[in-house]
Amino acid sequence: MNKELRHIPVLLNETIQNLNLIDNGTYVDATLGMGGYTERILSLSNCKLVSIDRDPLAIENATELKKRFGERLHVVNGLFSNLDQILKKLSIPKINGITFDFGVSSPQIDDPTRGFSFRYNSALDMRMGRNEFSATDFINDSDADLIEKILREYGEEKQARRLSKAIFNSKPIQTTKELSQIVYSILGNPKKDKIDPATRTFQAIRIAVNNELEEIRLGLATAIKYLAPKGRILAVSFHSLEDRIVKRFFTENSSLKRNINRHLPPSENEVPKLKVVTKKPILPKDREINDNPRSRSAKLRVAEKVTSLLQSDSRAA
Repeated sequence: MNKELRHIPVLLNETIQNLNLIDNGTYVDATLGMGGYTERILSLSNCKLVSIDRDPLAIENATELKKRFGERLHVVNGLFSNLDQILKKLSIPKINGITFDFGVSSPQIDDPTRGFSFRYNSALDMRMGRNEFSATDFINDSDADLIEKILREYGEEKQARRLSKAIFNSKPIQTTKELSQIVYSILGNPKKDKIDPATRTFQAIRIAVNNELEEIRLGLATAIKYLAPKGRILAVSFHSLEDRIVKRFFTENSSLKRNINRHLPPSENEVPKLKVVTKKPILPKDREINDNPRSRSAKLRVAEKVTSLLQSDSRAA
């Protein structure tokens, strides 16, 4: 692993504790990153692990992990929304747990050439993987209405209309500095110990470029199909949009839906598939936040696959 690019995995201990590792189990690390979760999972259990990442750099930096853990580790360059195809290709019918660590990684943010951050003056890029559509393409190919929609929905930006007009009227925009200066002209310059005014705009555009929220929905929906009974889904989110999707997915799949006719037995679709393990999200402790300030907004939610009531009834019969 490239030590210069190494970063601190968020909520690592809490994630591993809640994954309920078992020897000879099969797990998925849906967001390999710099390998923090992957290394800990394989070190603590004699299990097999599929680690996925859309970023070719993450795959390249997993070379040492592959050498260390051999056939127990499968590293895949791809999207976790394609989990179904990935597991089928590896002939894996069921998994005992899966972890998601959403959003952009520290190495991606801290690399000026990736164009994720307003802290550097670089080409606007923001691509997490091999997608051809960059932040520059989005901004310069979109009309003001679409830019406003993205800023409002993905950035929860109250000044979305004013910002979208300013961005549209300033095209073409090629660099992170150009974009951040436009934001500052509307919202004011950054202030010490305050969130940078450009944060929401950069977040919104990054989410749009990488289709992040739809990725989460698809990844969760596929994961539940492959979970073995008592297998767990663990999701670490970093902002309200991500956490909202996870919370809604867990709730919808753990609530027993009522039959219109109470005398009819429940159908397969009405039986809950998950048990929510974390009624409230697990948050980083003060010590972790002090060691890694970027962890302060992290939330971990956990759900467990339940045995179908219909399956139980059929076995009893």
